[in-house]
Amino acid sequence: MSTTTAEAGIAATDTRLPNGVRVLHSFAPSNPSVVVRLLVRAGASRETPEQQGLARLAGRMLRQGTERIDKDALAEELDGMGAGLSVDVGYALTTISIKCLAEDFRRSLELLAGVALKPTFPERELEAVRGQALTELREMDDNTRVVAERLWREMAYPADHRYHRLTAGTDETLRRFTRDDLAAFHRRTYTPDQATLIVVGDVAAEAVRQESERVLGDWQGSPQEDVRATLPWMPDPPGGSREHVLEGKTQADLVIGLPAIERTDPDYYALAFANHILGRIYFMGRFGEKVRDEQGLAYYAYSELGAGYGRGAWSVRAGVNPRNLDSAIASIHAEIERFLRDGPTEAEMQDGVTSLVGSLPRQVETNEGVAAVLAEVDLFELGLDYLERYPSIVRALTHEQVLAAARRHIKPASLITAIAGPARAEEGSASAPDR
Repeated sequence: MSTTTAEAGIAATDTRLPNGVRVLHSFAPSNPSVVVRLLVRAGASRETPEQQGLARLAGRMLRQGTERIDKDALAEELDGMGAGLSVDVGYALTTISIKCLAEDFRRSLELLAGVALKPTFPERELEAVRGQALTELREMDDNTRVVAERLWREMAYPADHRYHRLTAGTDETLRRFTRDDLAAFHRRTYTPDQATLIVVGDVAAEAVRQESERVLGDWQGSPQEDVRATLPWMPDPPGGSREHVLEGKTQADLVIGLPAIERTDPDYYALAFANHILGRIYFMGRFGEKVRDEQGLAYYAYSELGAGYGRGAWSVRAGVNPRNLDSAIASIHAEIERFLRDGPTEAEMQDGVTSLVGSLPRQVETNEGVAAVLAEVDLFELGLDYLERYPSIVRALTHEQVLAAARRHIKPASLITAIAGPARAEEGSASAPDR
């Protein structure tokens, strides 16, 4: 077992059960609630192309009944404790979370483990959940932000890469999945070697150790390949632009970006700092200041760096009046080119450090925030002293490092633009519309 105390106030212990489950615990006696999260590397990256949406549908079905408690009884017991249980499915990870009072920790952990390890995937509930998923899929097809994101991924990543598609699946695949498909996916991918339990709150370390061994110690399963192998590196895509017309819309949404880096890349902190200046600080960064506020070309404009496993996306996102599309795109490109030419100003360097370091205490004010930090520590092997080291990492960044990282990873020739919105009758478009 190892323990560390971070500058921002996190003390954490790290243990591992004999079956491979990692247990991270942070004792927070000042808060009567407890946050428990089970991270399982069983997301959409474990699907084949023919299984699009299977991980998400399986995740949604976890709450529909277990070997020991049915859906209604589970909901009633959680409600009686004032506890909340959620399941979130991403590309690499499925996260099952519960928030409860410290006095209910033992029972809450039992319920969480039952949901994660012993779901029954009842046929009757499957049809109801499938119907909800299909309805959401139709709503997504009519959402300009979602359609732009989907179109962008189709251009940015190869067809056989998991990042090529959203996690929601398709109408065809969702209708095809059976209960046996869900059970087989769960049996294959929900294994202890791929799991981490995070507990944050007013529960002592010894109690966490004993309860995790009692509830999760018998969990067995065949070891899976490293999740990083399911999201492999891929070459730069060719730049390009496409537009999808959605009738009846008044706003167009766009994504401009490219596959960038993974979280463990040595350039991560410098590129994240560049992104902070371009699209986050001062309320949406340079893009928000120039494109939205000064030029009035967008309702919103910001950038984000989605570094995780494999080549996560660096992207600029904006919502604009269709008549302003070409002008907004030109303005975004101008800001990118200006940054790649000159880098951040001295004032931006100073303010960026203050902003990033100053946000640390706010990140760990809540048990949920501490759990999120510990999840990042676990997923990317950052070490329990990560928060101790982070301020020094940020303060040590130089203008030259930030500019060099931006130039290495933000390549204008590889930028991909995806647009979803109404037809543009009064302005010519350089992109080919999809219908």
